[in-house]
Amino acid sequence: MAAVLVEYLDDAEPLTFEEVAFQCRIDDDDERDFVERVVIPGARQAAESKAGAAIRKARYVEHLSGFPPAEVPLSVGQVISVDSIEIRDASGATTTLDAGAFELVQLGRETLLVPAGQARWPYARAVTIKYQAGVDLARYPSVRSWMLLAAAWAYDHRELYSDGQPMGEMPGGYSDVLLNPIAVPPRF
Repeated sequence: MAAVLVEYLDDAEPLTFEEVAFQCRIDDDDERDFVERVVIPGARQAAESKAGAAIRKARYVEHLSGFPPAEVPLSVGQVISVDSIEIRDASGATTTLDAGAFELVQLGRETLLVPAGQARWPYARAVTIKYQAGVDLARYPSVRSWMLLAAAWAYDHRELYSDGQPMGEMPGGYSDVLLNPIAVPPRF
């Protein structure tokens, strides 16, 4: 099971040119385009990849071959809401579950989908879950700090982008701890 990004729900990246320029000590606008189109999205995508959580608010879709016996752990962390759950039965008939038939359970770093009350999931041969996810950076300022460090590292190593060199990883340790509050735990 893996989520697919359908669309972003906002027009802006979580970092601004001004924030990155301050972090990188950039004094003019000469590299604004590069920073806004390459460095900032790259830092955000690196954070999302490392944490397994959505940073920029977006809509996702997940397909399952049926419901598990209990809860459904969603693939992307920081889920805000579920738009719909569509099921297909053995005959191929499609039904959308009522919003009262399930609950979204936030466990901090992980989000679960559970049947409401004592109910069980209905039988389904295929399940499609559409949901929205994105981190509240005001609640997790360390995530912004990690992205600023990643942006500064990418800016300092920008020649790798133009030379076609393989990208090395940003040094971990302290910086990776900044993503811990939103990092989805391994499932196996």
